[in-house]
Amino acid sequence: MSDPNLNRVEQAYRRIGSRWAWNAVAFAGFQGRESKIRRRTVEHLQLQRGDAVLDIACGRGSNFPYLERAVGAQGRIVGIDYSETMLDGAEDAVRKKGWTNVELIQGDAAEVTYRSEFDGVLCTIAMAVIPRWQEALRATVTAARPGKRIAIMDGQRPTGLARIGTPYAYLFSRIVAAHLERDVRGECLSLLASVREESHLFGAYFIISGTERPRG
Repeated sequence: MSDPNLNRVEQAYRRIGSRWAWNAVAFAGFQGRESKIRRRTVEHLQLQRGDAVLDIACGRGSNFPYLERAVGAQGRIVGIDYSETMLDGAEDAVRKKGWTNVELIQGDAAEVTYRSEFDGVLCTIAMAVIPRWQEALRATVTAARPGKRIAIMDGQRPTGLARIGTPYAYLFSRIVAAHLERDVRGECLSLLASVREESHLFGAYFIISGTERPRG
């Protein structure tokens, strides 16, 4: 039986997943700072040439240029996304750039079964969207090799000076099927060690990274 929550996400990204629509949505959401925030998220992974990296909910491949720069042609990039429309965009980007080290997989982030296979794992602006987000976050963390870093970048409920933009943030979250009330940051802190954090756009976005917290 299909998951109605996943179906709603698929429908939302079918509407906004084309190149022109997504570019407009991303510009509005990041206010022109998307490149900087994505680059900083990748830098949190501390990747080296030849590394293997997993991009959970990779969308149209917006992180791929920064990942390619980090791991080089000898590295490996695996991108997973549930939306066929978004993956079509990622496939188009890979083809145009001539990248031969990118593998694209259509699937639910909560069903990822990789275990300790990657030198870095990231998920950007998706944990607030994925229906079974806590399962997806645990799968994201366990996909990294011991001691390797995981980075999560997402939006959050505005605080402080950013609260003036609260109505806009909630309108935007509806467009992208996001749930800003989720405590993604808190869940990350419960799963990660050696944590690094930073915020952007007056706290509208956060980046949190770390290694898998030892179990037991």
